[in-house]
Amino acid sequence: MKLLDRYILKGFIGFVIWAFIAFLLLFYLVDIVENIDKYIDRNAGILDVILYYLTYMPYIIILVSPIALLLSGNFICGRLSQHREIVAVRSGGISSLRAGWTIILFGLIWSFVIMAAGEFLVPKTNALRQEIKTEKIDKKKSRTTRIRNLLYQGEDGRVYSIGSLDPRRSSANDILIVSFDKNDKVNAMIRAREARYERGSWILYDGHVYSLEGDSLHEYSQFSERTLPLRTSPSDLAERRASPDEMGFFELRRFIRRVERAGGDPLRERTDLLMKISYPFINFVILLFGVPLSLRFRRSGLMVGFAQSVAIGFFYFGAIRVGQVLGYNGTLSPALAATMGNIIFASGGLVLLFSLRE
Repeated sequence: MKLLDRYILKGFIGFVIWAFIAFLLLFYLVDIVENIDKYIDRNAGILDVILYYLTYMPYIIILVSPIALLLSGNFICGRLSQHREIVAVRSGGISSLRAGWTIILFGLIWSFVIMAAGEFLVPKTNALRQEIKTEKIDKKKSRTTRIRNLLYQGEDGRVYSIGSLDPRRSSANDILIVSFDKNDKVNAMIRAREARYERGSWILYDGHVYSLEGDSLHEYSQFSERTLPLRTSPSDLAERRASPDEMGFFELRRFIRRVERAGGDPLRERTDLLMKISYPFINFVILLFGVPLSLRFRRSGLMVGFAQSVAIGFFYFGAIRVGQVLGYNGTLSPALAATMGNIIFASGGLVLLFSLRE
């Protein structure tokens, strides 16, 4: 690595660290002020609250990483310009765009780091955070609202599809339970019109049992009442529903395959699966777009650079969110929905790169 690259990278990483610290402090301050009355009313322990926010940190870092990198890229380009260092670089026969490639390359490497964290770290910390919130802070307070189209994967590998769950009344309607063999193929299904949670067990009513061998029906039976070996209470079931944020890429992909084999249509989950790939690369694409833009208008001050970063981040995340919603409702294919924002801004970044002339 050349001396210039080390110098630029050192300054850029310094800005990145300060940006992460600022975003974390801002988030924690706002969230604590908003929820401190709840913590006091529910007698939440201070150590539980601290652990809750510590387990929140990886998710927040991944969430704000693109805007932190963009701000840092703008600030380092602005500093180089203010100190006339860009002029010195160009006088040495090196283009300012060549200097910017160091930052863009860092964004590409950082994207893979974020992807690895999203696969191995964040699902575990999100699950732990939810457990702390439910059991330690909220004291297992059950939901009072009806939940529709709930998907849940039990510890035994079964997939539970519930059309409507009412935690307050401990009841559920339109239940489908799918079991799988060791090769992950469907070998049994249970359908029931209604289920009630009584004395620590779920009781199914008015149901059908299908036993399968390969693609053919092996055995069929009906029942008016049947006990289900599921100990999860309605409130816990509502809180621990299948959440893409608590699954890694491969775990979520396996869950989607099981739901599809059970006859379901996990449209939201397919979109979220592809988002797990496309979202980390926002860190690269946003620098690919932002750095050439900063170099083109490098004489603007830090405040202008800050406003420029906020505006780019606003439109970028807006495009990501719009694509995600369109993927959820089936207007766009999951692949296009998950990558729409990246495609738009990567195209803009390439145009800026090729149009930049020194």
